Amino acid sequence: MPNLAEIERFEKADLAQEQANDVSAQAVNMSQSAAKMVQTGSLRMSQSAVNSGWAEEVEAHISAISLAEAEQIHVARSAVVAARANTVKMDGSGAAVVMAETAELNNTASGVVAATTVNTTGSRSLFLLAHTVNGPVETVLDTRGVLLTGLSVGIAVGLIFILRSLTRRRE
Repeated sequence: MPNLAEIERFEKADLAQEQANDVSAQAVNMSQSAAKMVQTGSLRMSQSAVNSGWAEEVEAHISAISLAEAEQIHVARSAVVAARANTVKMDGSGAAVVMAETAELNNTASGVVAATTVNTTGSRSLFLLAHTVNGPVETVLDTRGVLLTGLSVGIAVGLIFILRSLTRRRE
């Protein structure tokens, strides 16, 4: 595979079985490729990997993304470490962190989901923070549970610091 050091800001960049450091174009199509950083209007990925992606729209199929920041993100059978967008749609995928205005999660596993509206079918999440949840979701802690856990941990840490400062004064 060729190792491309940097692809300048072209109208369109097509990467097929290539590795690139920085890719910047109006539209980027990746197939069986990898890139460290992608800045684009439209990013389409198939069996590819991106470390950091900034775009207006991200579409990934059987791919991996460390960080994706966009207006719209749609991933299918893919893995995402962190996704931040106005709209995130995930089908049969996994994500560590999802932050969005609207999140649509179908048969998806996630760590933390923070969204105004979550539409879900057959999904699981460790922590779910949402104003509105439509559909069934298996979660360890919902919005109320997350708030109570945060409050409890905060009080416990505060008490530890108070006790520690009291014991130091006596010495």
